[in-house]
This record gives sequence, C-alpha cells and structure tokens, in this order.
Amino acid sequence: MGRWILVTLLLTGALVVAFVILSVTNVIDGPALLWKFGLSISWLQPHLETYSRGIQSEEWMAARESELEAEQGRVADFETELLALEKELEQRKQALERREAELDKREAELEAERAQRRNVQTLAELYSEMPPAEAAPILQKLDQPLLLEILLAMDTQDAANVLLQLPTDLAAALSKSLGAARD
Repeated sequence: MGRWILVTLLLTGALVVAFVILSVTNVIDGPALLWKFGLSISWLQPHLETYSRGIQSEEWMAARESELEAEQGRVADFETELLALEKELEQRKQALERREAELDKREAELEAERAQRRNVQTLAELYSEMPPAEAAPILQKLDQPLLLEILLAMDTQDAANVLLQLPTDLAAALSKSLGAARD
C-alpha cells in the first residue's frame, strides 16, 4: 500500500507542477480555472464571492482615487491660473488708480485755470466799465502777467484806451507782449 500512496503523491505533484508550468507559460489561465473550481465547491463558494466583492470594491476605490487625484490636479491648475489672473487684475487696478489720481490732479489744475480765467474775465469787464484814466493807475500796480491777461480779455478799443493812460515804458513792454500773445 505504501507504493500506491507514493505513486498517488508523485502523480499529484506532477499534475501540480504541470499546472504551474502551463499557467506560467500562459498556455492555460490557471487562476481562472482555480477560481471556477473553487466556486463549484459549496463550502468555499460564499468565501470566494465575498473575496471577489472585496476585490471589486478595491478596484472601484482605486478608480475613484485616481479620478480624485486627476480632479485635484485640475483644481490646482485652475487655482494657479486664478492666482495669476488675480495678480494681473491687481496690477491693472493699481494702474487705473494711478491714472485716476493723475486725472483728478489734471481736473483740479483745469478747474483752477478756469477759475483764474473767470477772475481775469471778471476783472477785464470791471476795468472796461471804468474810465481808462481811473483804471490805468490801478492796473499799473498789478504784476505784468496778470495785467497782460486782463488786457487780452478786454475789448481791443478798451485795452488801447487803458494802454494810453499807462506809463510809456510799461505800455511798450505790454504792447510787445500783447503782440506776441495774439500771434
């Protein structure tokens, strides 16, 4: 009987070695055959089905993890893009604020110039209403640029009458400046 046990063991070993060799060389699909055989055994079937579900769950979780990693990559790229756009917007904002400050400054300068012109126009109208003999002594005491602006704002005839009443050297200097200003 010992021989039969030895023969049985050798045959079983040969079958296992042949099965392994055929599986490794991909002549047969060994794991699938073993899986089918295991499912045909009633006491082993529930355990193999549970194991199969676990593998499916792990595969599903691995797929979800790879999807999440890809989504995190897209979110990181989007975040980087948003930060670059935010930086660009901040630079544009600063440029606009500088422009606005410059425009406010120019507007203030223009408003001051308009106020100066209104004042000069008011003075020109006022001195035009006065007799030239009375206006000339007052105008003579003003600084020359302001006096020139007033004379330019006056009617030509009124300005000529005032110039006649001013001292000759002042009238000559103003005439020279008036000629240059009218060109």
